[in-house]
Order: sequence, then C-alpha cells, then structure tokens
Amino acid sequence: MLQFLLTLSDESDHEKIEHIYDTYHDYMLRFAVSKFHARGRANFRYDAEDAVQNAFVKIVKHINRIDFSRDDQDIKSYCLSILCNEIYNVMEDNRKFFEFNEELYSKNEYNFVEELEMQETYDEVVKAIEALDEKYSSTLYLALCDEMSIKQISKLMGISTKTVYTRLSRGKKLLLDSLKGVIIDG
Repeated sequence: MLQFLLTLSDESDHEKIEHIYDTYHDYMLRFAVSKFHARGRANFRYDAEDAVQNAFVKIVKHINRIDFSRDDQDIKSYCLSILCNEIYNVMEDNRKFFEFNEELYSKNEYNFVEELEMQETYDEVVKAIEALDEKYSSTLYLALCDEMSIKQISKLMGISTKTVYTRLSRGKKLLLDSLKGVIIDG
C-alpha cells in the first residue's frame, strides 16, 4: 500500500508519507480492527483494512496540512481523527447495502414511515457533522455517534478535556448553523 500512496503524491512529500505510514499504520489498523470487532462485524478485518486505506489516501491528499515540527501526538491525533471518520463511512456504506432490519419492516406501515423519516433525519445530521472542519467533526462524531465520554475522546485524540469541551461547544454551534432549515421533530 505504501507504494500506491507514494504514487499519489509529489516526490518531495515521500519522506513525510513514509514516516507517517511506518509510524502509525500498525496502530491505526489495530485501532480499526478493535472498533469493527466491538461492533460485531463479521468481516471486521477487511472493513478495518478498507478504513485504514481510505484514511491514508486522505492523509496523503492533505499531507501539506500536517505540521511535522509539532509533537508526534498531534500527528497521531490527526491521523486517528481521519480514521474515525473513515470507520464510520465504511460502517454506513455496509449498513446501507447489507443489513436488513426485520423489526423495522415488521411494524405497521405508519411506524415504518416514522422510523424511515427518523433515519433520514439522522443521516442528514451525520452528513452535516462530516462537512464541518475536521477537528469539530471528529469530536462531534465521537461524542454523538460513538457515544464516547469526554475523557475517552480526550485520551483517544490526545487533547485536554477542556479542548474537547470547547470543540464540542463550537462544533454544536456550527452544526446547528449548518442545519438551519432542516426540521427535526421531537
């Protein structure tokens, strides 16, 4: 995969890409495998590999955004943020095509329509979260979709709990601003 990633970039960035790949690939793969396995995914190893590959393609695409003069923990947090979004994307893609919710289809037609509308609203909110700046989208996704605690997010991303609170607060405001015009019942 490293050779493929190098073909996606300028030769001047090869050393940076090799450093990130050599330093974080195994950790990112273990992280992704544990996330998919914890969710009971049958093909968790393949899903994890897909998510990691997608994350590295995005990292290479935005390699110039990474400040290599900063602490390695910042680079690791950046890589994990992208990976978390890719894990979600792989799960969503697979859910849409392969999972069949018998409970949803066994309900009467009125409940089915209600459930469908709720799912569409949820999908719109998730898309709005993904459209936010990376630091806000990752933090909001972990808090709202993965239902992680502030301490868990802080540890995972390598940032202080105060920073997590700040990102959540600002991210929620940005999310609400972006969702204006979307009617959410309840």
